[in-house]
Amino acid sequence: MALDRSWRRISWVILGIGCLFLVGGLALGWGSLRHVLYAERADGEVIEIRREGDMYAPVLRFRLANDEMQEVQDLGTGAPDFAVGDRVTVLYMPDDPEDFRIDTFERLWFSSIFVLVFGSLWLLFGAVAWGLARGVELAVLGEGAFAVIAMVATMLGVLALWSAVGLYTDGLRAEGIVLEVRKTLRTEDETVTRSNGSEVRRRVERSSYAPVVRFTTNEGREIEFHGRGGSETSLAEGDRVTVIYDPTNPIRAYIATFLDFWLPSAAAFGVAFLFGGSVWLSRWSRRRAAP
Repeated sequence: MALDRSWRRISWVILGIGCLFLVGGLALGWGSLRHVLYAERADGEVIEIRREGDMYAPVLRFRLANDEMQEVQDLGTGAPDFAVGDRVTVLYMPDDPEDFRIDTFERLWFSSIFVLVFGSLWLLFGAVAWGLARGVELAVLGEGAFAVIAMVATMLGVLALWSAVGLYTDGLRAEGIVLEVRKTLRTEDETVTRSNGSEVRRRVERSSYAPVVRFTTNEGREIEFHGRGGSETSLAEGDRVTVIYDPTNPIRAYIATFLDFWLPSAAAFGVAFLFGGSVWLSRWSRRRAAP
C-alpha cells in the first residue's frame, strides 16, 4: 500500500516531538537515579515552609558526614507537600551537599513520570498519523488510541480510589478552619462561533479557588494544607470543616467532601467510560455496516 507523504511527514514531526519529551523524562529520571545510587543519606527535618508567590518551598536542615549542619531549600510546589517538623531522608552528593533530593516517590520520580507520560501521548498521536500514512482506516486507528486512553484512565481511577478508600477508613478525623480561599487567575484562548457562522478567537480570564485549611493533629502539630480547587467555592474564610488525615504523614489530608476525596477517581472512571464506550460504539457500528 502506498504511503501518503503528507501524513508521513506529519507523523515524523509528532514522533520526533514525542521522542524529545521521552529523552527529557529519562534525563530527569537519571538525575534522581544518580542520587539513589551514589548520594549520601542523612536524616533531615523540615524547619520552614517558605512561601514565594504562589509556591511553597520546604527548607531542610540535616547533618553532613563530617558532622557539619547543612540548610537547604528544595523546589517549590503549588501546594505544600510537607509540614514544619516533618522528618525526611535527604540524598545529597558528597562533593556538593546543595545537590540533593528528598527521598520520597513524588520528589524523586513524579516529574520524570509526568514528562514520560506526556511524551507517550505524542507518540500515540504520531502512531495514528503513521497509520493514516499507511492507509489504515481512521476508525480502526481511533479505536486503538481510545482504547489505550481508556485503559490508562481505568488504572489511574483504581489507584486514586484505592488511596482514597485507604485514607477514608484508616485516617484520623480533626476539625479544621479555613484560613483563606486562594484565587488563581489564568488566561486561555477560546474560539467563539458568531450568529452568522463565523468564528473568532478571544482571550478570556478564568478563576479557580482553593481553600487553605489548618488543623491540629492528635500530637499537637499544626498542619496547613490546600483543598482541591475549582471554578467556584462553597467555603469562606473562618468556616469550620472536618478533615481526614494520615497519622503517619499528616500533610496528606483532605476535607471530608466528595470534591476532595472522590472526584479524582470519579473523573478518571468517567474518562475511561467515555473513551471505552466510544470504542465499543465504533466497533458495533462497523459490524452493523459490514456486508
